[in-house]
Amino acid sequence: MKKLVTLLLFGAFALSCTDKAYDLSQIETGDVAIGNDDSEFRMPLMTVFVPMADLAADGKEIQAIFDEADIWLPTAATAVDLVRLDSDPDYRTQLIAATVAEMHTSDAKLKAVIALSYEQYYASFAPVLGLDPAHPDPNAYAAAFGRIFASEELAGELEARIGEAATDYLTSIHIDPVEYTIDALGIDESVIDMLCDNLDPEGTPDARNTLHLYPLPVTVHVAPTFTPTDITFEFDVEAASPGSGIPQTQLFGDDLRQLVGGITVRIPMTLLTYYRDLGFDDAADSQLTIDLRLLKRGGLKLNL
Repeated sequence: MKKLVTLLLFGAFALSCTDKAYDLSQIETGDVAIGNDDSEFRMPLMTVFVPMADLAADGKEIQAIFDEADIWLPTAATAVDLVRLDSDPDYRTQLIAATVAEMHTSDAKLKAVIALSYEQYYASFAPVLGLDPAHPDPNAYAAAFGRIFASEELAGELEARIGEAATDYLTSIHIDPVEYTIDALGIDESVIDMLCDNLDPEGTPDARNTLHLYPLPVTVHVAPTFTPTDITFEFDVEAASPGSGIPQTQLFGDDLRQLVGGITVRIPMTLLTYYRDLGFDDAADSQLTIDLRLLKRGGLKLNL
């Protein structure tokens, strides 16, 4: 289980006042509230960082996943809808047909498919090329592939095999859920009480005293869960866009107490669009950032 580094900035709300010239211990006080029903208090809670290295499937990192996809996809397709690629056969067939057509005009694309099919799919391509699956030879393979692919009479079966291999791969693209554990955050119980004591109960119509998680913009459909709480939300992250965000998610007292007491964050991801012209060269140090903050509506109750 991976450890998550959290950014905790509750210090601004752990307020104290000390003056040795005064002794307030003998003054009887009731509960004191700061603000009223129209007040809002905002404070950072934690930041969940998901680095590029953690985005993988079956041990294969995301860049390697799309390095192979680039070979099966036509160069001209700069933005690929990954949902349609899996669910829409017509869309997928058009893309693969464009790849096969490109192989007839581009030596680079032809050589890339020959190399990939030899390295990863030799056993299924060899019979189509009249080669012995038990005795691979890269030179014999490349020569047979090029000769048969260039023949109008012979290319049909080979092109069908290319389509099958491309389909199998392109419909398997996914990212495994990312999971982290977060230890207890060490926030003083009095701070938690201050935030939770006067919250309106769940189901209160037109609730005024509420607590929400709210986002900063984040830079794939993401649906994290925070166990053992019931907290979950969904949002889309657009590539190279600062405008994506997590929706405000209402919390209740038990949610916050569990959240700061130690949780497991599980983040399933659905890949949406592959922007091939952006590439991965500048993305190695990129990360998905889920920045969680608390928004307290209504007064803060202080027990002095």
